[in-house]
Amino acid sequence: MANPCGDGTPDGDWQRYLNFRCTGCGNCCRRTHVLVTDEDLRRIERGVGLPVADFVHFVPEADLKLEKRSAWWVRFDSGRGAMALRHRPGGACMFLDEEQRCTIYEHRPVTCREHPFEVELSDTGALNFIALSDIVECPHDWDGNISRRDVIKTSRWNEKQSDVFLDDVGRWNRRRKGRKTRPGFLRYLGFDV
Repeated sequence: MANPCGDGTPDGDWQRYLNFRCTGCGNCCRRTHVLVTDEDLRRIERGVGLPVADFVHFVPEADLKLEKRSAWWVRFDSGRGAMALRHRPGGACMFLDEEQRCTIYEHRPVTCREHPFEVELSDTGALNFIALSDIVECPHDWDGNISRRDVIKTSRWNEKQSDVFLDDVGRWNRRRKGRKTRPGFLRYLGFDV
C-alpha cells in the first residue's frame, strides 16, 4: 500500500488525499482482476443488458495474488477461483474502450468506485485510515476535489455489499451435497445461466 501522505490517518494530510484526481490512464482497468459481488453483477446486468455469464469469470489461484485464506475464494470441484469481471485478450477489462474509458461507468462495481483508495472505517463508521493502493502504477494528479463524506459512503457501501457476498461464498464453500461448478455458483446466487 503506497502512502505518500504520512501515516494515512485522519490526523495526517487529508487535503492531499481529497485532492486526488484520476488522469484516465486506464492502468487500473488493464492490469488488475476486478473482484465483484453478486450485487455488482446484478447492477451491470440490468444496466447493459448482457447476461452475467458473458462478463464474469473465475480467476484461478495461480493467476491472482490473493491470500490463501481469503474469503473471496469460491470452491469448485475443479479447484478454487475468485469471481471477477472478464478480460479481453491482452488483459484489459472487457468494458474498457479504446480511449481508456469505462463503458459501464454508471453501473461499475463498487470496488472500482472506491479505487484507488484503501479505506478502513471504525466500528462507528468514522474514517480510521486512508491510503492509495499500489496495486498498479497510477499517474494521478493532486488537483481534484473528493469529499470525505463520499469516500466514507462508498467504503461503507463496499463493506456492506462485500460482507453479504462473502457470507454467501462461505455458505457455498461449506456445502457438502451436489457438484460445485462455476455455473452452479452463479445459479446459487440467483442468476440464470
